[in-house]
Amino acid sequence: MTGDRVHAPAGHQPQPSRWRTVVALGFGHFVDQGEGQAMSTLFPAIRDALGLSYGNLGVIAGIRNILQTLSAPLWGYLADRYSRKWIIVFGTGIWGLWTLFCGLVTDYWQLLAIRAIAGIGLGCLMPPTFSLMGDLFGPLQRGRAMGLLGAIGYSGIVVSVLALGALLRIPDVGWRYGFIALGLASVVSGLVIALFVK
Repeated sequence: MTGDRVHAPAGHQPQPSRWRTVVALGFGHFVDQGEGQAMSTLFPAIRDALGLSYGNLGVIAGIRNILQTLSAPLWGYLADRYSRKWIIVFGTGIWGLWTLFCGLVTDYWQLLAIRAIAGIGLGCLMPPTFSLMGDLFGPLQRGRAMGLLGAIGYSGIVVSVLALGALLRIPDVGWRYGFIALGLASVVSGLVIALFVK
C-alpha cells in the first residue's frame, strides 16, 4: 500500500525521474490553480444564466474554500498511510470530474452543492506533493524543485483567467464550456501524474 515510498536518501533517485515527477505534479497544481479562478472569472455569465446575486457568489466561493481547508489534513493523513501517488491521482484526476458537473447545473443549489463537493477534493494535492518532494530532493535542490513546482502551478492562474475570459464571449454557454474544460483538464492531470510520478 505504500509502494511509492522512496527508501533511498533524498537526492539519490535518478535525476530525470525526479524532475519529471516535479513537472507532472506541477501540472496537477496548474489545473487546480486554474480551477480556483473559475467562479470569479465566469461569474458574470453564471449570474445572468442562473439569476444569481453577488451574495450567492460569496457563499459558493466560501464553501469551496472552507471545505478545501478542512479536507487537507484528512488527505494528508491518507497520504501518510497509503500510496501518495494514487491519493493525488484520485483526488486531482477523478475527483476533478465534479468541476465538469458545474457546467451542467441549472440552478443555484445544484451549483453550491457541486462546488462544495469539488472543494473537498481540492485539498488533496499539497500534502502528498510536499511529502514526495521531501523524499525526492535533498536540501541543496529542494528549493529549486519547489520553485519549479510553484512556477508551473501558478502560471495556471494566468492561463485560466485568459482562457475563461475568452470563453465568456460565447453567449449563454461559454461559462459551461469553461467548467467542462477544467474538469477534463483535471482528468488529464490525473493521467499525467499516474504515468510520470514514480
